[in-house]
Amino acid sequence: MFNFPVFLTLENKDAVVIGGGKIAARKIHKLHAAAANITVIAPDLHADLKEMVQSGEIIWINDTCKPEHIASAFMIVSASGNKQAQEIIQQSAASHQLINGADNPSIGNVALPASIENDDYHIAVSTRGKSPAKAKQLKHRLMDWLNDNR
Repeated sequence: MFNFPVFLTLENKDAVVIGGGKIAARKIHKLHAAAANITVIAPDLHADLKEMVQSGEIIWINDTCKPEHIASAFMIVSASGNKQAQEIIQQSAASHQLINGADNPSIGNVALPASIENDDYHIAVSTRGKSPAKAKQLKHRLMDWLNDNR
């Protein structure tokens, strides 16, 4: 399937992240940098996320995924690794909602690619969800090349 590349403005858009572990934390940091309004649904949180909750940067709901948690979200990120949560997202999300299946790409309709950004450019690298490690490797190679050609 062809992925249509696009950069989105997420400022003040509601993003719900299901999961509070390491992968969720990575996605949350990207969403936070984009100024999204972030709510995390998870029974436990990664240490980085606890600090963000305490500082008011994100909202944490200490719970498991329920349909009402995702009903009004502009973007939903599935990052819990929980099959039940993935099924709820798949069955409850509306057709207009953006879904990133970080823990199961088949439930998603949006990829969050590896990216490089500075004042002059923003470059995104995607392997269509097949290999996040390869995307990260390509990102670092591009960064090295860009730094060498300044």
